[in-house]
Amino acid sequence: MLFFSRWKVTLILGAVLLGILFALPNALPSDVRSKLPAPMQRTLNLGLDLQGGAHMLLEVDLTSVMEQALDNERENIRIGFSDERIRAEFIRVEDNAVVGRLRDAADMPAAMSVLRSQSELIDQTSLNQERTTSVEQQGDKGFRVEITEANIEAIQTRTIAQSINVLRRRIDPTGTTEMTLAREGDDRILLQIPGAKNIDEIKDRINKTANLSFHLVRKESDSDAMIRAAVENDRVPPGAAYFPMQDGFSGLIVDKRTRITGECLKSSSEGLHPQNNYPIVNFNFNIKCARLFGDMTAQNIGQRFAVVLDNEIITAPRINGAIPGGSGFIEGSFTIQSARDLSLLLNAGALPAKLIIVEERTVSAELGNDSIQAGKIASILGLVGVGLFMWLSYGLRFGTIANLALSVNIILIAAALSLFGATLTLPGIAGIILTIGMAVDANVLIFERIREEVHVGRPPVNAIETGYRRSLAPILDANITTLIAAVTLYFVGSGPIRGFAVTLAIGIVMSVFTAVIFARLLTATWLRRSRPKTLPI
Repeated sequence: MLFFSRWKVTLILGAVLLGILFALPNALPSDVRSKLPAPMQRTLNLGLDLQGGAHMLLEVDLTSVMEQALDNERENIRIGFSDERIRAEFIRVEDNAVVGRLRDAADMPAAMSVLRSQSELIDQTSLNQERTTSVEQQGDKGFRVEITEANIEAIQTRTIAQSINVLRRRIDPTGTTEMTLAREGDDRILLQIPGAKNIDEIKDRINKTANLSFHLVRKESDSDAMIRAAVENDRVPPGAAYFPMQDGFSGLIVDKRTRITGECLKSSSEGLHPQNNYPIVNFNFNIKCARLFGDMTAQNIGQRFAVVLDNEIITAPRINGAIPGGSGFIEGSFTIQSARDLSLLLNAGALPAKLIIVEERTVSAELGNDSIQAGKIASILGLVGVGLFMWLSYGLRFGTIANLALSVNIILIAAALSLFGATLTLPGIAGIILTIGMAVDANVLIFERIREEVHVGRPPVNAIETGYRRSLAPILDANITTLIAAVTLYFVGSGPIRGFAVTLAIGIVMSVFTAVIFARLLTATWLRRSRPKTLPI
């Protein structure tokens, strides 16, 4: 137990040295740190409660999502009936359902077949056979289609998950901001952004919907009477929609249905017009939509198509020829900054639902500095108190060994957190302080066992070797059970609880290493060099 081969000593000291190197950047100024190799530039990220930032609670407008889902069902039913030549007196959304009435009762069997075929399994991979809609015949000619409860729950879950993903891409496109995005309850999202300076810019990114679509302009747009009817009376031809121009001029009547939307975008970026040198937004479609866009432009040469963003027409150029390859640019009244902002929103994708800020707090940096100072003071007091206890309880030599192991333990924790890019919060500091107290538990077990062996008359080498060997099992048992609790907290909890669990788990692993391996190396080295006849413990 007390013999260490050369390669073991090299590995142990190498691990400690690496820990020191990775922890050192936290104590260096940023200008000095920037000159270090890339892996050594990583430092502990401070959380919202330490460096200040934004805290928001967002409510997802699920009502509009369900309304859109019902509109989609109505449109699918209308198209399905049209394909099967089934005539209906009306198909409308009423009382959270799609209701309709046929003109001819003889069409009811075919109509019910269409309605049932459009009710799909919610999850094709699951054994659960819940379907998207329930269909009910009402009388000889009527029908009612409702979205099932299981589908409503699936739509809500999917909407919140999509909203979280879009927010993450919008606010942190590079993935370097250690922000918190988590679901809260049934319809809310918690957003915390450490170090946020411009809160208004973040709110603008949240409020933008960025719904992009491409529509063919209909010939009715050339009629002033049709445009006036659309603006004043909201009357448009069947299958059409009216959108105003973004620049404030009169809008256009376009085909309502389109298969080319913002979901088709592969990428977008700001740029300059190749001829006139004004800001534009370049775009590239994915393979499927590139083919659709090429076919649409090839079949409609001479017609105009409208680029619609958030229900406003940005531009409506004329198609002068087929546009293969699925790439092009959007031009409008852009500045370089607005083109950059739009490309960022398009890359992130459209929010599936409107988000309402129901709670907003700004944590000042001053509060963070106070928290950091309080954490430092608590850590120092805890470290000094534990160090004094070990010296008083086990003497200068064994107390020094325990305190050196504790110091290395703290350095390794800082190194691991820096290397993983972890975010340090107040609960994380609490985890570190708790680790300081727990770190010496293993040394206490070992030293007490050594003391017992000395009392029964064993010689120094035998007492130390027996103490380390017989203490190993209880040390591992105690730390493994605590590690299980920390891992459980990490996977079950969120936000601050996870921060506490991370520091606690890393502290446990480092404590076992420093107490069982590093401290034993120090003990063996001292024993081999001093060769004491009695142990000062």
